[in-house]
Amino acid sequence: MFTTSRREFLKSAASAAAISTGLSLAGRGARAAETITAVEWGGSYIETMKKVAARQSDVAINWQLHAGGAIAILPKIKATWPKPGIDLLTGWDVSWQTIAREGWAEPVTVEKVPNLADIPQKLLVKDAAGNVINIPRTISGLLWWYREDLAPFEITKLEDLLDPRLKGKICWPVPSLNSNCQAISLALHKGGNERNMEPAWDFLKQLARSGNIGRVANADTDTSNSISSGETCVTFSGGTDLTKLARSFKLKLLGKMPAQSGFKTYVFQEGWCVLKGGRTDAAFKFANFAISPENNEAFNRGISGIPANAKAKASDEVQHMVFSNEEMERHVYIPDWSYVSQEVNAWNKRWEQEIQPLL
Repeated sequence: MFTTSRREFLKSAASAAAISTGLSLAGRGARAAETITAVEWGGSYIETMKKVAARQSDVAINWQLHAGGAIAILPKIKATWPKPGIDLLTGWDVSWQTIAREGWAEPVTVEKVPNLADIPQKLLVKDAAGNVINIPRTISGLLWWYREDLAPFEITKLEDLLDPRLKGKICWPVPSLNSNCQAISLALHKGGNERNMEPAWDFLKQLARSGNIGRVANADTDTSNSISSGETCVTFSGGTDLTKLARSFKLKLLGKMPAQSGFKTYVFQEGWCVLKGGRTDAAFKFANFAISPENNEAFNRGISGIPANAKAKASDEVQHMVFSNEEMERHVYIPDWSYVSQEVNAWNKRWEQEIQPLL
């Protein structure tokens, strides 16, 4: 029978423990301690954010992509609450309004996200209890633009969209994309606003009957693909998309046109929200890492956005989205995002019932 002394046993046990600890530490270095599920936009957003994530090893990420606009996922979260299976969610001003009302967000503090100290306070969204719910990472804009090399004439006003020469040349986003700011522009130009959209629906019916809408975009990638392929040449979208396309095509940006033109620009911020009930500590840890000056600058250079971190620098090619106070007054419209967030689903249904059949 095998026998051993107590001293030998303890010595062997100590050696085994040391080896086990060494293996554990080695494994910890090779593998992230915790995995979170994060929802991101496609295209350059996911590509660039994966590069940022690769700079750290503390948090592993199970990436999922938005299917359509950022608000499209909100009904799915509501249907599965309180276990949506999402830890870190990307969104923007409109998304935050719904999330704040529903009470889905884990409160954000500087203790949880130290780099939040370098984010302008005006970008922070609070719920009814006064808790900050968002972690901004990008400042951007939504505006009208077109490819000059494909447009049959110079477009100077919204009425030009009805010109027969633009037959099949307009890429029109569905209401869930851009939260229907494209239609709010029509309403504003015709005497309405986000609370009075009838002028916009009347204009959209004319536009649909004209045959000028050649592509309906359900996601930002639809817009980019349609414009880059030459299928269409006129659209309304986020500034990050057009900045990237401007590297390859000659674009005419309509963000700073005379007031009578009807072309309005919408400035917004987007970033992260940590949902309750999941791996909140790990989600906050990664979000804080991602908005550090160095990482926030790298990410926004990759997507052509303006960094939310005040210590990060914006690239020269996004200056078309930078407005002085005077330009903000003349060219930018900030809708009631809270109201818009409540109306988008109804606008989607109306689009499907009244506009889509005319296309």
